[in-house]
Amino acid sequence: MVTAIDDEASRSRLTAAGVAEVIVKPLDRWHLKSCLGIVRAEEVYALYADVCRIAVESGAFGFAWIGLLGPSGEWVQMVARAGAAAQLERVAVRDGLAPEPDRCPIATAVSEHQTVIVNDVGEAADAAFWRQALAAVHLKSIGAFPVRMEGEVVGVLAVAAGEAGYFKEVETDLLEEVAGDISFALDVLRREEKRAAAEARIQYLAYYDTHTGLPGRQLLIEHLATAVGEASGSDLPVLLIRLRRYHSVLQVLGQAAGVALARTIVARLESLLPTAFVARVSESEFACVLDTTVGLDVVEETAWRVHGVLAQAMAAEGREVFLDPFIGIALCPRDGGPDEAVKAALLAAAKEPQDPGSACRFYLAGMDSGSRERLDLEAALRRALERREFVLHFQPQVALATGAIVGAEALIRWQRPEVGLVPPKDFIPLLEETGLIVPVGEWVLQEACRYAKHWQGEGLPGVRMAVNFSSRQFQESDVTAQVQRALAMSGLEPRWLELEITESLVLLDAEAVIRTLSELRGSGVSHALDDFGTGYSSLAYLQRLPVARIKIDYSFVANITSNPNDAAIVRAVVGMAHNLGLSVIAEGVETEGQLGYLRGLQCEEIQGFYFSRPLPAEAFADLLRNNSVLTMPADHDRVERVLLLVDDEPNILSALRRTLRRAAFRVLATTSVKEAFELLATHPVGVIVCDQRMPEMPGTEFLRRAKELHPAAVRIVLSGYSELNSVIDAVNRGAIYKFLPKPWDEEVLLAALNDAFRLHEIEQDNQKLTRRVKELLAGPGAG
Repeated sequence: MVTAIDDEASRSRLTAAGVAEVIVKPLDRWHLKSCLGIVRAEEVYALYADVCRIAVESGAFGFAWIGLLGPSGEWVQMVARAGAAAQLERVAVRDGLAPEPDRCPIATAVSEHQTVIVNDVGEAADAAFWRQALAAVHLKSIGAFPVRMEGEVVGVLAVAAGEAGYFKEVETDLLEEVAGDISFALDVLRREEKRAAAEARIQYLAYYDTHTGLPGRQLLIEHLATAVGEASGSDLPVLLIRLRRYHSVLQVLGQAAGVALARTIVARLESLLPTAFVARVSESEFACVLDTTVGLDVVEETAWRVHGVLAQAMAAEGREVFLDPFIGIALCPRDGGPDEAVKAALLAAAKEPQDPGSACRFYLAGMDSGSRERLDLEAALRRALERREFVLHFQPQVALATGAIVGAEALIRWQRPEVGLVPPKDFIPLLEETGLIVPVGEWVLQEACRYAKHWQGEGLPGVRMAVNFSSRQFQESDVTAQVQRALAMSGLEPRWLELEITESLVLLDAEAVIRTLSELRGSGVSHALDDFGTGYSSLAYLQRLPVARIKIDYSFVANITSNPNDAAIVRAVVGMAHNLGLSVIAEGVETEGQLGYLRGLQCEEIQGFYFSRPLPAEAFADLLRNNSVLTMPADHDRVERVLLLVDDEPNILSALRRTLRRAAFRVLATTSVKEAFELLATHPVGVIVCDQRMPEMPGTEFLRRAKELHPAAVRIVLSGYSELNSVIDAVNRGAIYKFLPKPWDEEVLLAALNDAFRLHEIEQDNQKLTRRVKELLAGPGAG
């Protein structure tokens, strides 16, 4: 019996009925062998070739062909074939749209996504090329069957037989099943390829850094294990380089800059240490394994050389940046096995340096205790918000014109159980590093708004509530939505809220930051630029930033009465802000001298311990209830001749006072240069008389600084003739107005002082006149 039955159950029934033999036709043999080939296929093109070869070798067909759709979708390109009809290298898909009978079945199967059968090719000389190609090798019928991958037609299986009318329903169904089997195999192979690629990628990521191609931590540890085994008991030095400012630079300049910096670091390390094993342990940490033959002195010297090349400026996004490297050194196996040695080097690198000379440090036993404390601190911080352990303190901001409290800065504190109040410097950096600053920052904003509204509800004077926003909050949250949510929850009017931002935040994405701040300002929220002058220069953006205030950092205020450089910076900032129509608030004001100096510069507001330290909410509310104000020294408003005497010998000061008892001067006297700077800051001193031999610094140096800090004050030095050279030099440089000898002539001294005060008063009048001219020029109708 001859049959084309492909159902195994049917064949079994025929055999059971007494049929002696089932002769399997060639088509069945091809199907079976194709299935076996598909099952065994490990590579897609081998699968195509096997299917075509088996189709012809089984005797079922004279020609078998598989083609795939090209990237453009315009051609089906042959990828495997067996038998005759060599001309069919590729077929244009558009041929499938030609009118019958010229339409190519291969093209039609692809374009229409369905099986196409032609049971009589014909032999006409003017027929389409595919008919000619098949007729030339005596093939009279052809079938084309779409091949799919993940549901999409990607190619075609075409077979041709030597007899006309070959493709009946049974044959067609069987061939469609073969095409389906091929499609199934393609899906399986494709999934396997994707899985293998994913595994390879995972394997690569486990061992290598994608941006630099350097080995990662796991491969570093494996290398150490192998190298230690080959070192015959010698120690392997491991340098762990921690780049402390890498993440800060990334926050400002972005990920692309980080990649460029990482590649620069690798180039410098490989150039300096061409034979060392270099690895990237984390985003901001690199490791170098040195040769075992070097001594500890050479290891330390090498570490400092590495520090030197990485401490130099690096280019990123058109800027020069510094990454502040710190290097930990461990020895393997002396400090532990490969994993422990890497951890030891990390711990050494993580210890904060006490001075620049400790930027390279060997691991010492016990260093890991601090690391454990840090882990405990992080875990406690993660629980603190949900356990309501954070509290807010408020530091008053005072207007110098009235002394009244006009604002409050909300400052977070952590009331840690069994520990007490944790200083901000001990946990805020960790909040930033872990990303907890985002939810904690939103809590601070909501609480600050709630308190401000609560105090207003009690009938207390309204104050501006200042809340700090970090760069990470801007990067990882919707600031506008947070602010709107906090205002809505508290009921606080937007005009009572001020956001304090830092200079570095502006450089994250200046345009985006400006848009966000402008949108908030449009709703009534004000902004202040915090810590001005301590970060990246933002002068280019300052005119565009929608800020109302500039905050002068406490680091400049601390020595403002004695350090001319700090004083010059503060004067410049105040002048620039006023020219831009901005007000200025100075933070960290702790002394009367600082207050007086800032008041003389027309600084609008101050904040600091001189008036009040940060207070719990209720204590701050008491300040408002009691209408507490800052009492201003009245001296700057008094019109009189104020003379400052500076001499380290009290008897000299007493003698000078006796000499001046008949003069109409208000005399201030001190034996200390430090106190003299404070007196200058708090009193309208017109003339200074200073002894040359002061123990803290020469009198000429004190007067030089006084000139820079208080240029209007006239300066006189008292000195013996043996010190004339230094005094003459100071006169020539303009540091002092006049030299008077010791002992002095009373009449000469009084005449010199009167001349000095007249000079001071002329200078004061000139300054007033200059200011008045500027006011007139700036007024209506000017120019």
